Amino acid sequence: MSRVKKVIHTCIWVSDIEDTKAFYIEGLGLSHTWGFVGGDGVENFYIAGEEGGAEIQFKSRPYSSPESEKMGIGMRREMGQKCLRLANEYKVGMDHLALSVQNVNEMVEEMVKKTGCKVVIEPFQNDETGVRAAFIEDPDGYVVELVQYLESGTNSKV
Repeated sequence: MSRVKKVIHTCIWVSDIEDTKAFYIEGLGLSHTWGFVGGDGVENFYIAGEEGGAEIQFKSRPYSSPESEKMGIGMRREMGQKCLRLANEYKVGMDHLALSVQNVNEMVEEMVKKTGCKVVIEPFQNDETGVRAAFIEDPDGYVVELVQYLESGTNSKV
């Protein structure tokens, strides 16, 4: 029987590729690994953490495409927010993206300073699972969990 060898990447549609790059690369410090523009004009870029692992792919239609000219960036962002609200209401779609960080408190403080992001849940500690975590929002309203693994607990990766 054939088995999956590893998770390679997950792909997320975004409304503004430059805002997304600023948040994940300049804000969180993830590395841009590669990217391309498809024949359909859709821009793709991939990021990864310093320890490797699965990549995150972001896709965005160019502003000059016929679709985006008809809709406009505000309309696309509004539609994205509506999709997120529906996903929350019906519990379908992506709940959050979790990223391992060295220090949750420092990362939240830096992200608010650098990007002005919304803090959904302030840093908290769960001694049972051995993590300190916080939740922030990216430019499209996707929730990003910042996780700091502690020395002890059932989830300890230290």
